[in-house]
Amino acid sequence: MAQDPLLPPLTALQAFHAAGTAGSFQAAARALSVTPSAISHQVRALEHWLGKPMFTRQVRRVTLTPEGRAFLGVVGRSFDRIKAAADRMRVSDTGSVTLRVSALPLFTSAWLIPRLEAFERAHPNIVLDIDTTNRIIDFTREALDLAIRNVTGPTPGLQYHKLLDVRPLPLCTLKLRDQLSVPADLARQTLIHVSARQGGWARWLAAVGCGGLRAKRDLTFDSMPAALEAAARGRGVALGMDPISWDTPVADKLVRAFPHRVDGTASYYLVFRKADLARREVRACIDWLLAEMAVYKRNLPRERNPD
Repeated sequence: MAQDPLLPPLTALQAFHAAGTAGSFQAAARALSVTPSAISHQVRALEHWLGKPMFTRQVRRVTLTPEGRAFLGVVGRSFDRIKAAADRMRVSDTGSVTLRVSALPLFTSAWLIPRLEAFERAHPNIVLDIDTTNRIIDFTREALDLAIRNVTGPTPGLQYHKLLDVRPLPLCTLKLRDQLSVPADLARQTLIHVSARQGGWARWLAAVGCGGLRAKRDLTFDSMPAALEAAARGRGVALGMDPISWDTPVADKLVRAFPHRVDGTASYYLVFRKADLARREVRACIDWLLAEMAVYKRNLPRERNPD
């Protein structure tokens, strides 16, 4: 089918949207798996078709012109509508629809998995495809519907709902805790780290007056559930997240290492595209998550310490 002469080429629109969203031809090239020169060529073709520049070129980045910024909004909304329509069409023969969710490992293990049966009963026609990863995700290039993340700042085009505030909490076995009186005693122990939470122990130690403390040994895992499992097996002291760490499968083998309360700035957020609120299945999943979290928080004891 020939290209409609009244519409700019789709490949040019895709390149423009990726470059305008990322503010970089190189980042757009990575998102679309093409070369930066291909992005530049497509953007110039679009600018030629429109008869005006969409970007101001600089040495290492590009900036949208006022006309480019306005056009990007129109293109972005149009792509969102196309995606929403395609998702509605992509329903299985059984009448079910799949939602792709990216959730952090600890949240998935401790909170989400125990509630999946309840979700399936409430929404039998929604199938969840859950990816557990610590990596940074990009809604502009990944086929995701919802994400549960620790968010540091807003991203244009995305909506956020806070789910739960958490704070750091050293956890270990009861046997190991008998060797601990004050945080300085950690110098004779193994500290268990999570690679996705670099600096967590350093911040906690500084907050309790032990900045610069070096442990006898360090042990690092790529996820919080693995770190807590190691702590439950007596391999050292892990820096868990209160209150959610108390809901992990190994929580009954862990106790609070110290009574110190250190407030943190971390929170779990539910993240999604604003345009996806028009999809009933996305709205249903969001409403369910928020309602379940509200019940969870209401039922939290004042202090989560199983010993």
